[in-house]
Amino acid sequence: MKCLSIVLALAVMGGAGTQAIADNGGQSAECKEITARLIELTGTTFDRYSPSGDNVFFKKPDMHLSCMSHRITGVSLSWDDSGFPPNTWFNLLALAGKAVTGVDVRTLEVASHRCHRAALKEKSELADLDIPNAKIECQAFTRHGGGVDIGIWINDHEARKWIEER
Repeated sequence: MKCLSIVLALAVMGGAGTQAIADNGGQSAECKEITARLIELTGTTFDRYSPSGDNVFFKKPDMHLSCMSHRITGVSLSWDDSGFPPNTWFNLLALAGKAVTGVDVRTLEVASHRCHRAALKEKSELADLDIPNAKIECQAFTRHGGGVDIGIWINDHEARKWIEER
C-alpha cells in the first residue's frame, strides 16, 4: 500500500503543472525524490504545492518540505498541544529529516531534542544547531498552551549565508 501511495503521489506531482522552477523547486526531480522518501519513511500523504511552487505540503502526519534550491532544502513539523512534544514526534521529525539530509535518524533525534531544550531556555524562543550535513532550527515556547516548530535543513553554510544575513 505504501508503494502505491508513493507512485500515486509522484503521478499527481508530475501532472500538477508544467511550471519550470529553475532552482530545483517543489516540482524538480530532486524534490520529487525527497518527497518519495518522506512518504516512504514517515507514511505521510502528498497534499499540495504552495502557489510559489517552492513548498510541498503533506498531511497525516502534517509536515512541509521547502525546496528553494538544492542546497536550501528542509522539512519542518509543528506541535501545537504544548511546548513538549512526545518522543514519538521527535522520532517522526528525525525520520523526515533523514529523508531530506541522509543523516542518521538517532543523530537527528538527539540533536532535535537539544535544539528544542535550547529554544525553551531562550527569551526569543528560538535556537539552531549545526551538525554535519544538517542544520536544525527550532522555536519552542510554553506560553498560551505552548508550541514547537522544528525544521531540519541540508547544511550548506555558503548557500544559507544570504538567509542568515537578513
